[in-house]
Amino acid sequence: MIFQQINLVRQNTLNEMTNLTEEQADLVPAGFSNSIRWNLGHIYTVQNGLISQFGGKVIETPAHYFKLFAPGTKPADWPAEVPTLHELKQLLEEQPARLQKALAGQLEEQAEKAFKTLSTVGEILNFTTYHEGMHLGAIKGLKKANRVAE
Repeated sequence: MIFQQINLVRQNTLNEMTNLTEEQADLVPAGFSNSIRWNLGHIYTVQNGLISQFGGKVIETPAHYFKLFAPGTKPADWPAEVPTLHELKQLLEEQPARLQKALAGQLEEQAEKAFKTLSTVGEILNFTTYHEGMHLGAIKGLKKANRVAE
């Protein structure tokens, strides 16, 4: 069931990328500290990071993604090279299946360390759907603030 939820939420996130340009992805309107590109990279990075750091499961993530997309980072501090929308979309499309394969039969296992009050791998993974939904809302708000056409 959790992987159905992950796929449903992820499809909604991917739908927000339809017709999005590289330029639109990098706009940071007044009142916001991050861009659509940051939110997309953050969703990917945090989902892998929580499962790796707290769940104790090795989920490969490009090392530089943590410097770009970890909590507390922002595009204003980025170096010149950032992942393209195509790269982010591909990673986001592949992530649910990669997680399902990596975590099969392990969702009830105790996490290496609890994340807040969540103590199993499945509980932490389930939290990432909530986290993604929050950032999906931010992406929609950024699109509206930037007047990005649907």
